[in-house]
Amino acid sequence: MSAADTSQSDRTAPVLDWLATELSADADLELAALVRHLDELGRPEISRNQFHRCLDLLHVRSLAISGLFRDRFATATLPLTVSLHRSATRLISALGKIAAGYEEVLAEVRHRLVRTVRRNPEAISAKALEILGEQLTVAHLAGNSAPFEFWLRAHSFFRTSKVDNSPDVAAGQAAEGALRAYKYILAFSAAQPEGLTGTEINWLSEYLANAAKNLIIRASLPGEGGFGWLWIDPDQDTPPVSISRREPPEVDGLIYFTAEELARRATALIEQLEGEGEPPGNLPTSLGRAETATLLRRVREYWTSPPHQEHPRRRNQYAVSVCCGLENIWKMLREPTTTAQTRLATQWMVVNESPTGYAIMQVTGTASALTPGIAIALRRSPDEPWTLCVVRWIRSETPEQIELGLQVIANTAKPVTVGFRGGSKPRPMRPALVMPPIAALGRQQSILAPAGTYSARRFMLVSDIHRLYIAQGRLLSLDMQTPAVELFQYEIDPYPL
Repeated sequence: MSAADTSQSDRTAPVLDWLATELSADADLELAALVRHLDELGRPEISRNQFHRCLDLLHVRSLAISGLFRDRFATATLPLTVSLHRSATRLISALGKIAAGYEEVLAEVRHRLVRTVRRNPEAISAKALEILGEQLTVAHLAGNSAPFEFWLRAHSFFRTSKVDNSPDVAAGQAAEGALRAYKYILAFSAAQPEGLTGTEINWLSEYLANAAKNLIIRASLPGEGGFGWLWIDPDQDTPPVSISRREPPEVDGLIYFTAEELARRATALIEQLEGEGEPPGNLPTSLGRAETATLLRRVREYWTSPPHQEHPRRRNQYAVSVCCGLENIWKMLREPTTTAQTRLATQWMVVNESPTGYAIMQVTGTASALTPGIAIALRRSPDEPWTLCVVRWIRSETPEQIELGLQVIANTAKPVTVGFRGGSKPRPMRPALVMPPIAALGRQQSILAPAGTYSARRFMLVSDIHRLYIAQGRLLSLDMQTPAVELFQYEIDPYPL
């Protein structure tokens, strides 16, 4: 070994010493060390060859560190605290630097035309795609979208993973490890993770680590049955787009994929989870049986019928009062006074709207306890009724700024309490909102109640706003389930028990 190589080895010795130690339980300490060592390896006096030799060890360590943070992010509500947001930003950046290191290695392999066990383009691309999959997962746990140029990187690594260097994008030519990691990224993105809670994202990530292989990728436009397909342009830094939302452009090289097989397997899992027997033993355990079934129903819908925009969004800018959470809405509607509204409502800004939804951004106050699927009421002025919505997605690029995507479900609501029969233990009455018939669902009235309220076909309904009214209702259909609320149609039972 030359003196120069020895000097360079000495400079990387602290990094290698750290990588040789066992992972600490202190996530912040580990992340700080990862960021510091990546900065050191990026200094001009460190040869790129020395950096590249550390990459695989950094790959393993960074995934382990990310695992330490995942539970923290999953249990936090959006927007993240300043401390957690800083940790998420540093972790996402560190994972991006490791992916960039793999890009350098691939460029060197192409330049020198050297292929060895350690410098195999297919294996390098597989590791890089695994890092990118983790980066995308952490970004959504933090309420962010994919990092800048994420999709261009992912497509580039996928192309490089072709065993036969074929220009065809069909999945059959890709190395197995890279194909599995690339399919994870596509399947995860198609599940609309911006509409999932942190715990749901973690569960889905663990599930897709094995199940994403059932995704089908092809290089040609599907036929008439292509409603559930999505397309993506490898030359653009944009996520997949549903064919039902926008027709693919007439350009060469597009990638098409469908998650219909994933949806079929999800249906089978839902039936097992809702049956009497034992649940499948190979599922992640971060969610309970009922919560897992609820999540699978939602992602199955995204995989089989990707959402499409029925009405164009109009850009706008006006202030609205917003009340977050079903319980707060219920309290406010029971006390329609200025004091109650001031205490429970905050000011937000509508940034775009359509007949079926809004995108709003907070302008005053401090948002807290926000998760996808919660109920929200908004109105433009005190003279207008409250419009009831459900949060479909949350974006939070900074702790001080948060944006919500809302789906309108009713333009008026009445607070009641409901209690379902059934079960070995008495079930308490729960606050709920009675809404007029929703055109998209049917002609019957609907009830929005906390998640887990529904347990039988019959229930008791009590209203005491102006006068005491007690009735027995009969559930007709369960039309929406989120981690926070459930929506069902009902009718007053003409023959109460």
